[in-house]
Amino acid sequence: MQIQELLYKYGEGKRDFEHTLLRDRDLSWQYLKKINLSHGDLSISLLEGVDLTEAQLINTNLFRADLTVANLYKANLRGANLRGADLRGAELASANLRFADLRDVSLAGADLSNAILPNGAIMPDRAIIQRTKVISHLTKDTPVNRIRENSIYQYCQ
Repeated sequence: MQIQELLYKYGEGKRDFEHTLLRDRDLSWQYLKKINLSHGDLSISLLEGVDLTEAQLINTNLFRADLTVANLYKANLRGANLRGADLRGAELASANLRFADLRDVSLAGADLSNAILPNGAIMPDRAIIQRTKVISHLTKDTPVNRIRENSIYQYCQ
């Protein structure tokens, strides 16, 4: 599917784009609130500043995608492949990251307040990522107390 076609159909009210292949495309700064791109491929795509508020991205391939300052508030990223993705400054508050692959992601400045982590734990309110030096060691079984011990995030109050 071409970007222009997706944007046209979205503008006409369509929200279900499940299984859509958009590998290595540029959707930067687009408004795609409540879109369903589950089981799709957005790997190595440029998604800087895209608004994916409440989007369905279940099992979506976002490998090495640039999601810098993207809005993923309340997005469902359950089982998504985010390996190597750039999420610096992204809004991930209340996002569902259960079973997501977060290996080698960049999360500096990202807001993960109340987000559900791959292991099912819920991040505390106002949890802003400060450093990501050990994020590649996190797995779905990493307990929240280990994340705190490794200084992955600090509370910003």
